[in-house]
Amino acid sequence: MKKLIPKILILILAIYVVYSVFNIYNSTERTIIAQIETFEKSYEFDGIITRSEYLVSADVEDSGVLDPAVSENEMVKKGKVVAVYYDSTIDDETRTRLADINKRISEINSSPNEVSMLDSNPQKIGEEIDKKVEEIVEASFIRDMSAVSAARLDASLLIDRKLELEGGGEIKADTLESLRAEKLRLERSYGGKKTEIVSPSHGIFSTALDGYEEILTSEKALSMTVSDYETAKKKAVSTEEAVKNGVVCKIIDNSKWWISIKANEQQATSFKPGEAVTVRFAGENKDIRAAVEYISPAQSGDYIITLSSIAYSEYILSNRFTSLTLVKNSYTGYKVPLEAVRVKDGKAGVYVKTENTVRFREIEVLYKDDKNAIVKADNTRDGALLLYDEIIIDMKE
Repeated sequence: MKKLIPKILILILAIYVVYSVFNIYNSTERTIIAQIETFEKSYEFDGIITRSEYLVSADVEDSGVLDPAVSENEMVKKGKVVAVYYDSTIDDETRTRLADINKRISEINSSPNEVSMLDSNPQKIGEEIDKKVEEIVEASFIRDMSAVSAARLDASLLIDRKLELEGGGEIKADTLESLRAEKLRLERSYGGKKTEIVSPSHGIFSTALDGYEEILTSEKALSMTVSDYETAKKKAVSTEEAVKNGVVCKIIDNSKWWISIKANEQQATSFKPGEAVTVRFAGENKDIRAAVEYISPAQSGDYIITLSSIAYSEYILSNRFTSLTLVKNSYTGYKVPLEAVRVKDGKAGVYVKTENTVRFREIEVLYKDDKNAIVKADNTRDGALLLYDEIIIDMKE
């Protein structure tokens, strides 16, 4: 009898273990796997973009021809010739050739590697072209369009130089000296009036005039009322107004820009001046860091919020009225249903199935709504929730 008792105890223990394991793997408890997710608290708005823009005027006649000497949206220095105006006596062939020469001179002068551009070794130039192609690919991958533009211009000039040396180029002596000499010859044969347009400041060259350059200024963006906003959106600016008083182009200071939005009271009161936010334009797949710089007084329950940014964006150079997503906060961590959260010894956490047992994992809630929580992912702390842990949703304690 005494020998039978230990065997009975061992049998009971074995049955209990089997029963426990069976319950763990065959229970009706709902579970979810811990995975990393990102939640954004964001708003959708329409907005008005403001840039610091300097209008460039010249004493020109309507029937003449303006030939840009640089590319649209190209960065230029103060004092650089950005365009040349020829009066109505110029013929099409001369105008086309002069425009090509002006562009090539601009490319050479703006190149960071002028010596390489004028190298006389075709093999070395070929190696330089390969490097520029790699730069274009790398810059395109990170969406650095300014670097893409610069590398593309360098590659174009290198290719022309290589073709010239190999006898396949249209221009046989594509150097600064020969270009300038040919330009002088054409201008003398042309005989008409020529006006060089010089950049008044460092910035982005553009001929895309919309007439808002002197209406939407940085001062206006930082004092805009709801009425100002509505007026600007409804105002129709004609082509004649945009180019009045001999305005031929503009220089954009892209070191800082602004965007103004109209928000209701609930939206506006959730922001404060100086707050960092993220802007995502509908026409540009890019996150841009910005800051709240101004919030207007209320008008009929609405407010104007003006954001500013120093981030480079090609989109803002050519757009005035836009749609955007304004991200106030972004949280990344494990997504946990609120009904799975429990409190043990005064600490929030969840129960997880692991190693054939049920364990309590402490959590730090970063954000929660009425259904889910985003909790901090921290695998350095003992007892913390880990990636791919099986969280029990309806654990009965």
